[in-house]
Amino acid sequence: VGGSAGQLANQNKIPLFQQPLGVTALGSSPWAWAYRVDSKNDVGEDESYFMKVSIGEQGKASLHGEFESTSKIHSVLADFVPKQILCGSFKAIPNAHYYICRFYNLSQELPEKADFCAKVAALHSKSQSPNGKFGFHVITYNGNLPQENGYADTWEEFFTNGFKHMLTMNIDRGGPWEEMEGLRSSVIEKVIPRLLRPMESNGRHIKPSLVHGDLWYGNAAVDSETGYPLVYDPSSFYAHNEYELGNWRPRRNKFDENYFHAYHLHMEKSEPLSDYDDRNALYATRFNLQAAALFPEEPSYRESVTDEMRRLIAKYPNGYEEEEKASPTALALPASFGMDEVSIPAVGFGTFQGDDGNGRVKEAVLKALRTGYRHIDTALAYGNEKEVGEAIKESGIPRKEIFVTTKLAQTWHDPSDVEEALDQSLRALQLDYVDLYLMHCLSNFSIIKTKRILEIARIRPAVNQVEMHPYLPQQELLDFCSAEGIHVTAHQPLGGRPVAAVNPNVDRPGPLLDPTIAGIAKSKGKSPAQVLLSWSLQRGVSVVPKTVQEDRMVENRALFRLADEDMSKTNKLAESTGVVRYLNPKGHIGFDIFTESIDEPVVVAE
Repeated sequence: VGGSAGQLANQNKIPLFQQPLGVTALGSSPWAWAYRVDSKNDVGEDESYFMKVSIGEQGKASLHGEFESTSKIHSVLADFVPKQILCGSFKAIPNAHYYICRFYNLSQELPEKADFCAKVAALHSKSQSPNGKFGFHVITYNGNLPQENGYADTWEEFFTNGFKHMLTMNIDRGGPWEEMEGLRSSVIEKVIPRLLRPMESNGRHIKPSLVHGDLWYGNAAVDSETGYPLVYDPSSFYAHNEYELGNWRPRRNKFDENYFHAYHLHMEKSEPLSDYDDRNALYATRFNLQAAALFPEEPSYRESVTDEMRRLIAKYPNGYEEEEKASPTALALPASFGMDEVSIPAVGFGTFQGDDGNGRVKEAVLKALRTGYRHIDTALAYGNEKEVGEAIKESGIPRKEIFVTTKLAQTWHDPSDVEEALDQSLRALQLDYVDLYLMHCLSNFSIIKTKRILEIARIRPAVNQVEMHPYLPQQELLDFCSAEGIHVTAHQPLGGRPVAAVNPNVDRPGPLLDPTIAGIAKSKGKSPAQVLLSWSLQRGVSVVPKTVQEDRMVENRALFRLADEDMSKTNKLAESTGVVRYLNPKGHIGFDIFTESIDEPVVVAE
């Protein structure tokens, strides 16, 4: 095929090209040949295309994987990859296959780090796995190495499968590897779980991001016409975004520490931060395994793999479980709380009184879903069910994976109104059902009011959603609800600042600014918000914090178990500050719904 430029010029089975064709051979690799095809379009204008040719079934699959990878990247960032045209098989050349895209004149220089890294980060942040899983819908290739792209629910599972596959490819291509025999099981059973599992534990979540998959300097250049960075030859799948940077670690690939820094101006490092460098080393080991399989005649690749494996095994001999058991705060915080036959996610996303009214609710909910939230809390009275529903639909996440709470408004409590109110909410949300339907109130019910409900209710309340934070710990209410089998969810878990009409303490600083909370946060390398939310979960209370900032959305899910001493300090805060309630509509509606001394009724005017 390498010498078949004449054949390519004379075959006319690709309807895209008009005769006559000019074909220029551009070069080759051991598994493919590249050509520039000059043609004229339907109106006689000159056009040029890049065509890659490969042979055999593996060559066909490789080009198909490149086409699908390029298509996916192009759908996210159209100016970051060549515009794909088509791929297929020649009719005039048996068992030969092609991939065609627009031709670009490339300046073979390393792209400037600021623009390039901003584009890479945008690809990772804007892309969305179609099913929320890690993997890809077709096999993609690094050179002539097929990757294991089968979908997996967790990043640890996907990476482990791919790592095992690449080890097998090394033996198949390079022959026996005695040094690896003593390292393989320790890396798979100890190192990988230790470095990857913490990112998906204790409330943390990894978003599956579309990666190029083979982003070394040879697959990146600058478009001479526009001056923009351009990447090509992708072997994509949905991965932890930091995986992409594993290919930057080897010095041979020329992306130095300045590129890492420029990238992380746009994408924060995943928690735990203390594991970041070793995670990158683990990812680099996977790329070095690929290089060792592609070039088995070069022993330095295998040597770099075994050297790094030995270092990581020596550093993490106990794996994940043993280190967790040795930790003073080993017991993980719950990811969800059971309620009869369903579970409510421990950390949800609240939408009450979003910034700028409800103008940014859709955007915020979409970000929340993409960063791992699977509980969205809304209400008819919030006036944003439509925006919430649009975000859920646009996210592409299967409905069964999202826990949706909405609420019956205070003005719809007559039994004859309830069905109509629920139908209205479902229409706005574009859903067939909600997972939890609360009442305004019961939410915000006191003990005395909850007792009255329990005396008459045919269906017992499942959840009482109340304001709860260290300045308003409501321990007696929590104990009562727990005894009655009623789960408690905290709205305003950070203190909150609802509208002044229902906030009698609008000028009082909240627990986010409390010096004790700040001290605990500093000692643990966490934020005050993480301390407050962790305190709630540790008490058995789910939370629905709200924010429009994506970095805080991620932060609010990366929670941890507080030491007993820190829990005790936090529990005692209300003793010194006094009880502070930030949401109390007494002055707005004319009576106190929270008092435990009297069950003050609502008086309906005749």
